Amino acid sequence: MFQLARAYKYSKELVGRPKAPLCPRNRVKERARSANKLRIGYVSSDLREHAVGFAMTDVMETHDRQSFEISAYYCGIDRIDSTQIRTKKSVDRWVDINHLTDEEAAATIHRDGIDILVDLNGYTKDARSRLFAYRPAPIVENWFGFPGTMGSASHDYIIADPFVIPAEDEIFYSEKVLRLPCYQPNDRKRVVAAECPTRDDVGLPKDAFVYCCFNGSQKITPGMLQNWVAILQQVPGSVLWLLSANRETDDRLRQLVAKSGIAPDRLIFAEKKPNPQHLARYVLAELFLDTFPYGAHTTASDAMWMGTPVLTYPGNSFASRVCASLVHAAGIGDFVCDGPENFVARAIEIGKDPAKTAAIKARLKSTRSSSTLFDTSLLVCELEGLYRAMWADTAKGSPPSPDLANLDEYFDIGLDIALGDGPPSALNELRAVYLDKLRQRDEAHPIELDSRLWTERETKALR
Repeated sequence: MFQLARAYKYSKELVGRPKAPLCPRNRVKERARSANKLRIGYVSSDLREHAVGFAMTDVMETHDRQSFEISAYYCGIDRIDSTQIRTKKSVDRWVDINHLTDEEAAATIHRDGIDILVDLNGYTKDARSRLFAYRPAPIVENWFGFPGTMGSASHDYIIADPFVIPAEDEIFYSEKVLRLPCYQPNDRKRVVAAECPTRDDVGLPKDAFVYCCFNGSQKITPGMLQNWVAILQQVPGSVLWLLSANRETDDRLRQLVAKSGIAPDRLIFAEKKPNPQHLARYVLAELFLDTFPYGAHTTASDAMWMGTPVLTYPGNSFASRVCASLVHAAGIGDFVCDGPENFVARAIEIGKDPAKTAAIKARLKSTRSSSTLFDTSLLVCELEGLYRAMWADTAKGSPPSPDLANLDEYFDIGLDIALGDGPPSALNELRAVYLDKLRQRDEAHPIELDSRLWTERETKALR
């Protein structure tokens, strides 16, 4: 709830005053009468050698060109690479909007007649969030690049899956939630270096059980580091292979594990490599250990594409549920644990019996082309079905409206809780705290009912 309210506040701060829409709703009915193709526009700074760019290439190439016209609006760094070249070849229109103002970029998209505009950035680096406030297309969608709600008046839909956003969690999103079997796209044609390094090449012991985690170091919390220490303590001779951040950060992590009695050389750091070489080295690890609460996303898919199983446990937010969704979609749902204690116990059990991962590795490789996680044709077919449904709802005059009710109140309450004693660990207790604070505010100044916590049912119970 607090993430939603904070996104809402950030959107207001970023966008400022409401903009006059370039695309009034009545345009939709006019276009619906004459359209034989839906025009889809993807806006992203990452259609290049980037996790989003890698994953989206296969989607662009798989779209049904008989029914859809695809445009890409690029706002990233000025550098051409093989991923961008491949994307350019697969779309009907490529437009670099880097040198356009937000208003000019929105006007360009509007002139191109885009029906559904997909925000692949969200609140990430080099995003052009302000251009969506001009509503250059009748439908705006949030998908893939940002693991959470936009909390904006401009984004109508969010694309998720049944695991990352369960039905009961829809109240935490301003957008209407639509779902794919698995929300994350993947590239079936990703390039892997032909030559796999040896353990000697990368500084790994020949006979050790190798745990790995190639998530960014910013995702490593003190609690997760202690989980990893507990695992290493119980699996003698094992090592943990991490992605290097920089020398200072790597040294600090070694110092922290040394304080817990773990030899610092049991943390081994992998230098950053071009993606083909990075993928090739996954085969040297037995088990990928996820982080929490911000888990692996495309990193988990990379690991499982290369046959390395991922051990994880889900939390309550989008970002903390992605990895578990991917692991289920890859067909190894038994590697999703129910909490940190089970996570540590499973990692120790597997580390003491490497044969358990050998069988899973073989299974991942043999089923990767047919698993839901890597079935791009299925994803695109389902995605296009969602696009048609969005268009049908809008054309008949029943588009969704972003739900921003009472988010100032929810933000203030969330901040009070965070700056006070902190939230209780049990969700039902946290809900009760929110309701009690809403009741207090309502007594001082009436709060209109909403579809989240301050509902007619809840207020009747309180009274």
